Amino acid sequence: MLVIISAINHSNGESLFFRIILFIYFAPTIIAFFRSPIIKFKFFSVLFINLFFGWTLYGWWLAFAKAFSSREIINLKQKSQDLLTLDKYDQLNKLDNLRSKGIINEEEFEVEKNKILNL
Repeated sequence: MLVIISAINHSNGESLFFRIILFIYFAPTIIAFFRSPIIKFKFFSVLFINLFFGWTLYGWWLAFAKAFSSREIINLKQKSQDLLTLDKYDQLNKLDNLRSKGIINEEEFEVEKNKILNL
């Protein structure tokens, strides 16, 4: 897309019009690229729909809706919160093992436990 835009002569007014039309046409793809950089499948599916079916009004709106769908992002956030919860329990378990082995005393255990639980 950038090659097409840069190949156009910049001196006439048609170039600006063509750039605006291309930007509007590929707006769903650009939105999908910036909204989900981790989920490349979503970006490529929006690009595919936008490229081949975007010339129809329904295809463009479908690509636009898919670009703004955030189901995958919510699932990723939920998984990271679950991992954080498991990580807290792992840290508490390790801290308890250190206390039971006598490496740290009861006061140090309570201080570190409060740090972990207040995160």
